[in-house]
Amino acid sequence: MSSILIKLSGNILADSNALGKLAEYMLKRRRHGDQIIVSHGGGKQINELSRRLDIPVHQVAGRRITNEESLEMLLYTVGGRVNRELVSFFRNNEISSVGISGIDGELTTAFRRPPLEVDGEPVDFGLVGEIESVDRTLVEHLFKGGYVPVIGCLTWSPDEGVLNINADTFAIRISLAMQVDELVMLMEPPAVLDADNKPIPVLHRRDWQRGLREGWIKDGMKPKLLTAFEAMDKGVHSVLLANADTLAAGGGTRLVTDNEQ
Repeated sequence: MSSILIKLSGNILADSNALGKLAEYMLKRRRHGDQIIVSHGGGKQINELSRRLDIPVHQVAGRRITNEESLEMLLYTVGGRVNRELVSFFRNNEISSVGISGIDGELTTAFRRPPLEVDGEPVDFGLVGEIESVDRTLVEHLFKGGYVPVIGCLTWSPDEGVLNINADTFAIRISLAMQVDELVMLMEPPAVLDADNKPIPVLHRRDWQRGLREGWIKDGMKPKLLTAFEAMDKGVHSVLLANADTLAAGGGTRLVTDNEQ
């Protein structure tokens, strides 16, 4: 038996084929006795709701700046609609799951993140948290009951209350705390793409750094790969980046540190 955390983006909810492929993969893993955690963001749904309500969306280097209005959008989406729709979908596909967030059951405790330097300039991302601790109790309780925890990326601070957190960072912290065997980061592309837009089956750290220098690792892929390689440095055994189709087919991009073959 092994354990796996699957991190979803909000885009997957709008794609019935992708959801079907995800369910196929999860059912196969559960038949083998594997324990699964699903964590999710909701960027697509947040942006859609923000547009409907005429609330500006601000991002720097692929990460959201969170003010009071955008945090309210997160509570409606990540903490509400996205989580509920995933649990409903899993139930329709005979996958027993329970929807929670990082706020529930003292799962995560955080502090407000200080400004970060981006391209040489300090950026205050607002109501965004850095996780101080993770309490495994609730997730372990759900595992014992045979449930898949479906966790929205909200966290909690004793000083600030509810805080946003980058979905990839959140997934990695939960992966480390739960000591999962594999972290799967689902995204829209089938894999990490090279300079010619061709899928990369195995990405070494040195090639990732070369891609940053040459500019074909860009936009949202930059923080995604940065946090993924940091996760491996901290103890996540295996990281796979894929979309639902390539995941079900056994494809995607597997990350490799330079001391691996």
